[in-house]
Amino acid sequence: MILHYPNVLRRRCSLVSLSRCLATSTLSPGDAGKLAYARRLPSPTSTTSQSLNEPLCPPLHLESTYTRPPSGDYFSEEDGGRGWIYSRIANPTRKLLEDTISALELADSVQHPLAVTCAFSSGMAAVSSIILALPQPLHIILPDDIYHGVPTQLKAMFVQRGVTYSTIDMTNIDRIEKAIRSAKVDNVLVWMESPSNPGCKVVDIEAVCSLVNSCRNDNIHITTVVDSTWAPPNLTQPLLLGADVVMHSGTKYFGGHSDVLLGVTTTSPFTLMGKQLGASIRAIQTTLGSTASPFDCWLTLRGLRTLHLRVERQCETAKKIATFLSQHEMVCKVHYPGLISHPQHEIASRQMKGGYGGMLSFEMKDEAMAMAVAGAVSVIKRATSLGGTETLIEHRASIEPEDGRVSPDGLLRVSVGLENANDLIRDLEIAMEVANEVVH
Repeated sequence: MILHYPNVLRRRCSLVSLSRCLATSTLSPGDAGKLAYARRLPSPTSTTSQSLNEPLCPPLHLESTYTRPPSGDYFSEEDGGRGWIYSRIANPTRKLLEDTISALELADSVQHPLAVTCAFSSGMAAVSSIILALPQPLHIILPDDIYHGVPTQLKAMFVQRGVTYSTIDMTNIDRIEKAIRSAKVDNVLVWMESPSNPGCKVVDIEAVCSLVNSCRNDNIHITTVVDSTWAPPNLTQPLLLGADVVMHSGTKYFGGHSDVLLGVTTTSPFTLMGKQLGASIRAIQTTLGSTASPFDCWLTLRGLRTLHLRVERQCETAKKIATFLSQHEMVCKVHYPGLISHPQHEIASRQMKGGYGGMLSFEMKDEAMAMAVAGAVSVIKRATSLGGTETLIEHRASIEPEDGRVSPDGLLRVSVGLENANDLIRDLEIAMEVANEVVH
């Protein structure tokens, strides 16, 4: 028997409309609840968008190709004129992820159709696509504390093709200006990483972008990029601070479960360079075939639905661990923006709206002691990468190229997971004791 309850159904329709509104509305980093609606929307190819019977979980589109209608025209009004032809060019699951990330990056702003997000097969594919999208010759200004994969890629792939680069302290505005004005080519890329990997430096993104605007003229074209992998959109939104492009290794916090390999870029709909780069990066993504797989996109969509909960917990635990380490006699230095002693704590408090992040690093007296501490942990796992549910520790210098080390010999990087904070602190405490006995 089918029962009909008109009032209940009307109320249900109202709630469904509300949920759709939340899923497509502007999102504030502080309004964590809305992030849970991370694109619980019908498939882009759905023809039942008005149906009450929509899937709570977005469909996974694994198809590589699509049938062509008798008219021969792939592009129709039903799919927004984009057309489904071949999955390298466009895939419904990938589009859903890209649209979701665009909404999160521009959460405090009216969503703009010119914001372009591209999902790549890895974070490094995203990095190379940004560089390829810019005119040559090109000079790149890198921070002196940066994920070593970026300068490694430049040396291996781009220097021989005419790209030059220099490194500076990206927290020093005067040095940035000097580096820009001393560039010997017309095209300059200012690459920011905030917080930085592994030293946790926080760049004043708004100040740097303001400086860049004052340096721009007809003779020099400057692009600003922020690698915000360590500060997902519920912590920092670089496009709203003036950046032309924001990128993430989606492998990390977006996916959040150590089972995704993915990178993303989003270009600004507000800046001239951002508007120009959107189409260029998209063309590189589809032409070179460096697109993210549908399954990785689907897993990342799943991860985004718990992003705010995971990051909130990770921020809380990271601050507790950083406080413990800062008071331990064997630890020489702790790098965490949430500590008042951090050089950019004030900037972080203003710029990182939802917390100070789940990443920290600390320095032991030398490499031997650092390796001993890493070797003695049991709850914390020794592994590279970050942003997952498990807490990871890594001696960074030992995995960086000999000619491109950015980490001090005694530095250990910690990616805080979802375990109990007291368990993690106790694990580190025991590891310190064991290391002290072993080394001495």
